[in-house]
Amino acid sequence: MKFKAIDIRRRSTTIALGASLVTPTSVWAQDIPSNAPALKILVGYPAGGGGDALVRTVSKKLGQVLQRSIVVDNKPGAGGTLAASLLANSPADGATVYMADSAILVATATQEKLGYDPQSLTPILGTGQLAYCVVVHPSFPARSIEELIQVLRASPGKYSYGSPGVGNIAHLAAEKFKKAAGVDMLHVPYKGGAPALTDLIGGQIPICFISLPPALAQRSTGKLRVLGVTTLQRWETAKDIPSIAETLPGFEAVTSMFIVAPPRTPGAAVERLASGFRTALSDPEIKRTFLEMGANVEFLGPDALGKQISAELKSWPELVRSIGIRPGSS
Repeated sequence: MKFKAIDIRRRSTTIALGASLVTPTSVWAQDIPSNAPALKILVGYPAGGGGDALVRTVSKKLGQVLQRSIVVDNKPGAGGTLAASLLANSPADGATVYMADSAILVATATQEKLGYDPQSLTPILGTGQLAYCVVVHPSFPARSIEELIQVLRASPGKYSYGSPGVGNIAHLAAEKFKKAAGVDMLHVPYKGGAPALTDLIGGQIPICFISLPPALAQRSTGKLRVLGVTTLQRWETAKDIPSIAETLPGFEAVTSMFIVAPPRTPGAAVERLASGFRTALSDPEIKRTFLEMGANVEFLGPDALGKQISAELKSWPELVRSIGIRPGSS
């Protein structure tokens, strides 16, 4: 698949907006002075990665909607928590937001010290979910989730699975699958999804839980088999792949994506930001690109997002504790 070229040579990129990009229906036009600072969007991952690409995909459209310059500022480190810490200590003036995901909530159970309280961050907008999937080597004796469960139940502890690391969502999705299916597998953590897939393709591990886009890319080569996705429904751009929920009703393990601002950000700024992001993300081309990157677009308003964050702050740590991950082990 092809995507439009995005300049990722600098970790902090300012997107300049000329007069031709000004839209008369800007949600900020009458409320923000012309000399207001650019809107900074923090990213908790390195430039060039999937999370960074999602932010940069929407940032240009967002600038048009808000009639503002947009700065995409990559602050990778500690599973996204470095960026969350910077956000928590930024001025509450509506000029800085973080396009974050569930990783900063899981971290409350996997890291000993955090520089932020997730519940103190100001919810702006829930933007959707990132999908994962389970893949196997072509020689593995299972061609469906049902057959995978049968094989694993017949040989408890015999097979291993890879994931991008201890405590990430792919790892937790696998452990949730083990509990739901009543099976046992040995976890082999890797420093990222790419090396995990490399070893699966090379036959070093038979099973892997991974984000959807790289799995789909490798599936076309015949080097692996995708058995199921971790979303409740089949993925829109890969509807031939069943959801795990079709075999294990109610199973879901996804990364929530959302936008948060510093603590105590005023309500007027929250409304403007939520409206701007909603408008930008509703663009059909952006929604299509997100789907191709393994992310969907589904909106939650500030209040609903706050409730979701509270629920995830309970559910993820419970799963982390149930599988014996201790703070500092990730």
